[in-house]
Amino acid sequence: MEVHAKGAGLEDTLRIIAVWTHILGIALFVGPQFFLAFAWGPAARTIKDQNTRLDLTRTLTRRFGWIGGIGIVLIVVAGSFLIATWRDYYAQPDVGFTDIWYGVIFIVKMNLLIVMLAILAVHMFYVGPRLVNAMDEHINRGGPESAVRSARMLSMAFSIAGLLLALALMVMGVMMNTTGFSFENR
Repeated sequence: MEVHAKGAGLEDTLRIIAVWTHILGIALFVGPQFFLAFAWGPAARTIKDQNTRLDLTRTLTRRFGWIGGIGIVLIVVAGSFLIATWRDYYAQPDVGFTDIWYGVIFIVKMNLLIVMLAILAVHMFYVGPRLVNAMDEHINRGGPESAVRSARMLSMAFSIAGLLLALALMVMGVMMNTTGFSFENR
C-alpha cells in the first residue's frame, strides 16, 4: 500500500481545507444536539413561566436548526471533495472501491447518513413541531399533559437515534482515515 507522500502543495492545501471544513461541519451539526439534550433540556425545566420556556424552546431550536443545517452543507461539500480525490491522494489508482475496507465503510456510512437525515427531517418537520404545539396547547388552552409527555418521549427517541447515528458516522469517518486498516483488502 502506497500512501500519499508528496510535499505540501496545492493538493495538500486543498485536502487540509476540506478536512477542516468537514470537521467544522460535524462540530456545527453535532454540537447543538449535545447542547439541546444535555444543557437546554435540564435548564428549561427550571424556568417557572411556561410561556417563557416555550418561547425560548422555539427560538433555540430554530437557531440551532440553522446552525446544524449549515453544518450539513459543509459536511456534504467537503466530504464530496474528499471522496472525489481519495484515489489520487492515497495513490490507489488500480484498486476497486469495494475491494478495500475504505469503500465498504464509505457505502455503509452514506446509507446511515441517509437514514439519519430522514430521522432528522421527520423530527424537524413533524415530531418537534408536534411537541411545541402540544406544549402550547397545554399551557395556553388547557390541553392534556399526557399529549405533551407523549410528544416529548417521541422527540427524545428521534433525538437520541439521530445523535447515535451521527456518532456512528463519526467513527466510520475515523475508520476510513486509518489507512493501515481501511486500505486492507477485504
